[in-house]
Amino acid sequence: MQLVRKKAPRGGFYRILTEEERAAIRHVCGFRNVRSLIEKKLAEKVLLEMRQHELWFKCDCGSGDNVPMNSANLRSDTQTLYFNSFSSPHDNKCPLFRIHSSTDDLSGGGTRRTAGCKTIDYRKFLPKMERDARICLPGGNSPPLADKTRRKRVPSIARLLFTLIEEAELNKLSPVWPPANIPSSQHLDALRGIAERTVYVGRDNMLSDFVRFEPWLNQARQEVLMRHLERSEQPWPKDKERVFYQIFMSDDVSRESVKYKGRYTEITFTPAKQVSINGESQEGKRGPYWVVLMFRRGMDGAVICSEGYAHAMFSWGCPLPVDSELERQTIRSIQTASEWIYKLKNFTPHEFSLKKPLFDLEVNLASGKGFVLPDFIVTASSPGTGEARNLIIETMGYSDDEYAERKAGQHAGMRCLGHLYTDPPKWPTEGEKAFEKYFFGVLKHL
Repeated sequence: MQLVRKKAPRGGFYRILTEEERAAIRHVCGFRNVRSLIEKKLAEKVLLEMRQHELWFKCDCGSGDNVPMNSANLRSDTQTLYFNSFSSPHDNKCPLFRIHSSTDDLSGGGTRRTAGCKTIDYRKFLPKMERDARICLPGGNSPPLADKTRRKRVPSIARLLFTLIEEAELNKLSPVWPPANIPSSQHLDALRGIAERTVYVGRDNMLSDFVRFEPWLNQARQEVLMRHLERSEQPWPKDKERVFYQIFMSDDVSRESVKYKGRYTEITFTPAKQVSINGESQEGKRGPYWVVLMFRRGMDGAVICSEGYAHAMFSWGCPLPVDSELERQTIRSIQTASEWIYKLKNFTPHEFSLKKPLFDLEVNLASGKGFVLPDFIVTASSPGTGEARNLIIETMGYSDDEYAERKAGQHAGMRCLGHLYTDPPKWPTEGEKAFEKYFFGVLKHL
């Protein structure tokens, strides 16, 4: 058992625990059996040292890439220290096996108990009508507080975009190499085709009635479209607001506005509720973006742009959604490794495809059902037998250690989907190989 650094270098050796410290950690943090006050104080001293010097605990019950790690966390409500397991699970004979934070929305295996993001139900996702809402007098029980530990809720406007992208298979690269470079208009046409074929209510009322791909519409034409939706004979779900959406791509996005640049026109939208940008707290610096805007009638009766959502995509020619610039780098590394494989002489490579999961995937562990959301799934298919295997890829290069720890806690569940690889390799230690070289070796020896 040893302590390693969180950074500079990440995973770098700090010191080995003494026999007394090892015993204290096993009994106090593992078996939860305090044999003496001295032993408890010794375990507390180790955890405090971990917090003071930004260290992780590295257990000796694993080997190779499967090294169990623990962090020292502090409960804000009780100011008590606790050991939080992340990364690979401990050996089932280890006293620290399945020691997870009780403050997180995790199952016993580190997976989420509930799905944080689900596909949209086209018949139910429209916002509730608000114009007839009234203030309620105080009284009765207060509503329960939201669970702050759960994954941030994905808004329905974002899930609408994700569902259309997934149905059009624009979250896939097949093949991975050579890289695709298709005009953005074809990608928008694919989404438009889904909307035109999808019924939202009745038999003949299509999603394309209010999910549009015409951001160039001026105020007058927006009014015409809204009046069409407001007709009494227009079928509409009960108690749902009459709204319409515009979906397009943009490289000019901020919290306050989104700019559409067409061949002959340029329009700036300023949503009343501002723009939610996935994974970004300030300005949009990861363009290009997928953008979806919602329009409704404002308090003065005019059609307004109510809210917007933007999600970065890999490139204009390959609009696969990405959560960060680091994920873009991971995709480029996977493409580079695939290129090297295909250029090998006297070697028959597998066929590779890549998918960016947009919704939580259900897995079954010994501890029960759970949900995980890996960054990428690379499927390698044998050209001879057609046999396919999944390679799970996780981008772990964030400087936010707490985020990385929470993410690593789900890796046990992700391994139910296929063999897991991290970028950078062998995270949390800082490996010498670049990910494309490491992954090239993986693909070569499948």
